[in-house]
Amino acid sequence: MRLPFHRASIRVRLLLASTTVQVVLLSLLLANSVRLMNDAASASLDTTISQNASMLHAMATAYGEQQRYEALEDVLGELLEGSTEGLVYVRIVAPDQTPLVSAGLPDMAQLPAPTEMGGGFFSRLRGDTLVHVRHPLLLPRNEVGFMQFGVSVETLAAARRAITEQGLVIALVEIALTFLLLSTVGYLLTRNLGRLLAGSRAIADGHLDHRVPARGDDELAVIARHFNIMASTLQRRVAELQESAARLKASEERHALAMRGANDGLWDWDIPAGTAYYSDRFCEILGLAPGTLPNVPEAFLEYIHPDDVTPYRERMIAHLKGESSQFMMEHRVRQPAGDYRWVLTRGVARPNGKARVGRMAGSISDIDQRKRAEQQLIHDALHDGLTGLPNRALFIEHVNRALAQRRRDEGFQLAVLAINVERFSLVNDSYGHAIGDDLLRRVANHITSMMREGDVVARVGGDQFAVLLNGLQNSAEALRIGESLIALPAFVVRSADRVLHPRCRIGIALSEDEEDAQALLRDADNALHKARQSESAPIEFFHASMHAQAVRALQLESDLRWALAHGGLAVHYQPIVSLTTRRTSSFEALVRWPHPTHGLLSPSEFIPLAETLDLIHDLGMEVLRITCADLRRWRDTAPGIPPARISVNLSARQLARPMLTTELLAVIDRHGVAHDQIRFEVTESLLAHPAGPAMKTLRDLRAAGIEILIDDFGTGYSTLSYLHTMPCNQVKLDGSFVRSITEDLRLRAIVRRSIELAHDLGISVVAECIENEQQLEVLLGLGCDFGQGYHFARAMDRDAAHEWLRGELPSRQAAH
Repeated sequence: MRLPFHRASIRVRLLLASTTVQVVLLSLLLANSVRLMNDAASASLDTTISQNASMLHAMATAYGEQQRYEALEDVLGELLEGSTEGLVYVRIVAPDQTPLVSAGLPDMAQLPAPTEMGGGFFSRLRGDTLVHVRHPLLLPRNEVGFMQFGVSVETLAAARRAITEQGLVIALVEIALTFLLLSTVGYLLTRNLGRLLAGSRAIADGHLDHRVPARGDDELAVIARHFNIMASTLQRRVAELQESAARLKASEERHALAMRGANDGLWDWDIPAGTAYYSDRFCEILGLAPGTLPNVPEAFLEYIHPDDVTPYRERMIAHLKGESSQFMMEHRVRQPAGDYRWVLTRGVARPNGKARVGRMAGSISDIDQRKRAEQQLIHDALHDGLTGLPNRALFIEHVNRALAQRRRDEGFQLAVLAINVERFSLVNDSYGHAIGDDLLRRVANHITSMMREGDVVARVGGDQFAVLLNGLQNSAEALRIGESLIALPAFVVRSADRVLHPRCRIGIALSEDEEDAQALLRDADNALHKARQSESAPIEFFHASMHAQAVRALQLESDLRWALAHGGLAVHYQPIVSLTTRRTSSFEALVRWPHPTHGLLSPSEFIPLAETLDLIHDLGMEVLRITCADLRRWRDTAPGIPPARISVNLSARQLARPMLTTELLAVIDRHGVAHDQIRFEVTESLLAHPAGPAMKTLRDLRAAGIEILIDDFGTGYSTLSYLHTMPCNQVKLDGSFVRSITEDLRLRAIVRRSIELAHDLGISVVAECIENEQQLEVLLGLGCDFGQGYHFARAMDRDAAHEWLRGELPSRQAAH
C-alpha cells in the first residue's frame, strides 16, 4: 500500500511529517494542560463547596436548634444579596418539601436538581456556570430535610476559557513558526538535493557533460562535488566505451569482411554442453544447404574421409591436451555426390578457468583447388608435360628404390636403358615442332607398350628416353628388350604426305656393382654416346672405359677454358713449299695444346670440344694473337730475314659473326703486322651459302689486303658452280686426292682439270698431305703450284720455324 504522498518531494514530506509531529505534540501538551487546569479548578471548586457546606451546615444547625430559620434567611439574604460569584443562593427544605430558608436568587421559582460533580465536570460545562449542591440536614425533632445551595463558577470557567484560548493560539503560532522554520531549513537542505536530482536526470538522459553547482562545505556540497567527479569519470569511461565500441564495430566489420573475403566457414564447439555451431559457409563447403548440418560435433566427423578420421581425432585430442598451440589439419570431406573435397580445418581451444577446456572455435577453408594444383604441380614436377612419362627426377627415384631392393636381395638384377631417337632434330627442322612432339608421343607410347609389368619408362631429355628394367635374369634379357625397341613404328606426316621410319640408339648399363642411380643413368648415357658414334651397333653395353673417357672429356673441358684464359695454347707452323723451287713460300698455323698431364694434344682431341662448348671463336682469336706475336718477334730478332707469310684457319662459326673483320684486323694492327703477312683459310663448305655473311667477311678481308685460301677443296660440295664467285687467292686440294694420285688415273685426270680451271681463274693451287717423292713428281707434272706435307716438314714450334727460315735465308734473299 502506497502512502498518499509517495510522489511528493522530500521537502514536502519533511514538512508534512514535521508539522504532523508538532501538531500531535502540541495537541497532547494542550490536552494535558486543559486536564491539569480542570483538575485544579475542580479541586478549587471542591474546596469552595466543602467550605460553604461546612459553614452553612453549622449555621443551619445553630439557627435550626433555635428555630430561627427566618433570621438565618435574613443573614444569608444579606450575605448573598447581589452576589454573582461564589455562594449565590441557599435553600433549606423540610421533609415535606416546605422551604424553611430561601436566601439569594429570589427569582428562582423551582429548586433545580443537584449538579453531578464527577470527572470531566469542567469539560462538560457549557453555558450554565452555577453548581447546585444538595446535602441532607438533620432538623429539630430528628427530622431529615436537606440543604441546597448554589456556587457560581463563572470566574473559573472564564479563566479556563482564557487559558485554553491562549494555549491554542500559542500552539498555532508555534506550529506556524515551526512550519516556516522547517520549510526554510528543508529548502536549504533539499536545494542541493534538487540539483543532484536534476543532475542525475540529466546524466540519465545522456547529458554526461552536466555538472551540479557545489556551494558551501556541508555534506550535500561534498556529495555534489563527488557527484561531479563521478559524472566526469562516467563521461570519460563512456567516451572510452564508445571509442572501444567503435573500434570493436570496425574490427567486427573488418573481421566479417575478411571472413567473406577469405570465404571460410566458421564453427564453434561448446564442449560441456556437447553442442556445435556451423556457419552457412561451413555447410556450403560440405555441399549442404545452410543450417542443415546437426548442431553436434559428431555430425562433422561423418563427412571426413575414412583415412583422415583417425589422424583428425589424434590431432584434436593432442590440441585439447595442450600439446599444440593451434589445431590445424588438411583433410578431405565427402560431398553429396560421393566425391571428396580438400579442406583446411583450424581451431583454438580455450580453457574455462578450471584447467579444463570449455570451448573451441575455428574455421574451415576450401583448399580443393590449391590442393589439386599442388598435386598437379607435384605431378608436373615429376612427369614430362609432353608425354606424361616420369621425368629424370622421378626416374632417379625409381632407380634408387630398385637399387635398395637389390641391396636387400643380391639375386635381384636391374638395368637402365638410355634411348635416343635418331635424327630427331632433322624432323623438327623439316616438319616443325608440332610434328616432332607428335613423334615423341608416339615413341613414348610404343616404348611403354613394350615394357613388362614393373618396368619404368621416362623421358629424360629432348629426344632421349630412359627405361628401368626390373627383375632381369641376365644381360641377354636386357639386350633382347633393347633390340625390340630399335625399330619404331612407321610415323605418317600427314601435312607433308610422308612416312617416316624412326629408329633408336640404345645404351645399356647393368647394376653389377653400381650403388647410385645417377651413376647408373650416367653410365647408360655413356653407352648411348658410344652407340651413336657406331655405324654398325645400335646398342652398346657400358664398360668402365666409357666412364673414363667421359671423365677425361669433362676434365679437358675445364682445362681448355683455363688454357684459353691463361695462354696455355701453342701454335706450330707447317711450311708450304713451292714445288718448282722446293723453297718455303709460307706457313700454316696449326694450334697445339701442351697439356700439363696428357702431354701435347693434337687438334683432333680438342677442336671438336671447343666447337661443342662454343669456344671456337676464342680459340681462333688466340691462334691469331700468337701468330701475330711470333711474326713480330721474328721481325725484331732477325730483321734481315725477309718477312714470312702465315695462314690462319677460320671456322664456320667465326665467319657467322657480323663484326669478325673488325675483330681480326684489330688483332693484326695491334701487333704491328703487315696485312699481307697474314692469310686466312676457310673450308669449302662455306661455298654452299654464297649469300651468307661469310662471303661479305671474306671480301672485306681481301679488300684490306689479306689473302684468302679455300681448304679441303673438292670434298663434299659442287664447288665448280661457285668457283668463279669465290673471293679467294688460293685453293688447297684435299689430302684424299693426293694419297691415291699415283695409282688412280681417273683421279689424276680430275686433279689436272681442277688445277687448270683454278689457273684459268687466276687462283694458285696447294696440294696437301704430300708424303713421298712420287706424289710430288705427279703433282708437279700436273702443274700444281705449292705443296704441303710430311715429305717437306712436319709442323714445328715457333723457334724451330724461325730456324727453318734462317736455314733458307740465302735462297730466300736470292729470290727476293
